[in-house]
Amino acid sequence: MTKKLFVTTILFSFFACTNTKDENKSSDLFELNFAKNITIQETNNSLIIESNGNKTVFLEAELPISKIMVETTAAIAYLDELEAISTIRGVVDADYIYNTKIGDKIAHKSILEIGNSNELYVETILKHRPQLIIASSNPTLAKYHEQLEQNGVKILYIDEYKENDPLGRLEYIKVFGKILKKDQLAKSKFENTSNKYDSIKTIIQSKGTGNVSTLVNSMYGDIWYLPPGNALQAKLIEDAKGNYIYHDETGKNALNLTFEEVYAAGKNATHWINPTYENLAQMKAAYPNYIWFDAYKNGEIYNSNKRSLPNGAQDYYETGIVRPDIILNDLGKIFYPNLFPNYELYFYQQLK
Repeated sequence: MTKKLFVTTILFSFFACTNTKDENKSSDLFELNFAKNITIQETNNSLIIESNGNKTVFLEAELPISKIMVETTAAIAYLDELEAISTIRGVVDADYIYNTKIGDKIAHKSILEIGNSNELYVETILKHRPQLIIASSNPTLAKYHEQLEQNGVKILYIDEYKENDPLGRLEYIKVFGKILKKDQLAKSKFENTSNKYDSIKTIIQSKGTGNVSTLVNSMYGDIWYLPPGNALQAKLIEDAKGNYIYHDETGKNALNLTFEEVYAAGKNATHWINPTYENLAQMKAAYPNYIWFDAYKNGEIYNSNKRSLPNGAQDYYETGIVRPDIILNDLGKIFYPNLFPNYELYFYQQLK
């Protein structure tokens, strides 16, 4: 589902400055079939990963990377799936990480806390100097990234959250496979999970009646932010034949709507996914007019917080990244319970 990837004139110029002509001839783009926001370029002696304009070059002699600091929980999920938690030396926002292996290692001081969403502890990072920091293109931390790079710290920017296809987000595991020299394991993990995803999707699409419709999220202040119809959340609902009420509203940005606009479109929706509340009483207390919706009246409201910690960390945002098949199975169970009679919800739970 990705565009064809071509070697541009700029990349040829780059390799002309850094490699021999023979190495230029051997350069090759590693094809990613679903991910649209990242490319992998391989030559005889280097690996070049480009993500949203950020380019990171690894020499063959530097691989596999074995000493990593991470700024995102997504990176933890990919590394854990590839049996590489032992490579992690530092994390950001430790209190919001669900993975218990990380908490245990922090307690034993084998993993450091290197910052939060607003600040990186540059001195700590430089003192313990990782081979690599895995970050997102977070403008808040850009000045810290610049400072670290000026001091010779390599940073790989991974923005998997910008992918609109759950298999595109999963496919980033192949990028991690490259830097860890675990290509075959990464390929196997991707194929197994994507095959499971497709199998579940086939069951739903062929046997689901289509007599459901879905509303998502909830009010934030005076605005109801909803994903456009081509966003990741909408894609998951589409694959689960959930008939998202705004599936025709496509674009790059979230829809910013009033309560009245959402009520007009979604008052008869049969299901409501991911409002920011723990139970129905809390919803009603926060905004009494929620009770006007059919989904509220019928109790068909579900959150993806079944696997969560008291501090708010949710496994949906970690394991869910590398196991979209489980998310889809949850949604299939919610929309068409008769299709999965023996399946128990894993990430989602019904609000009571």
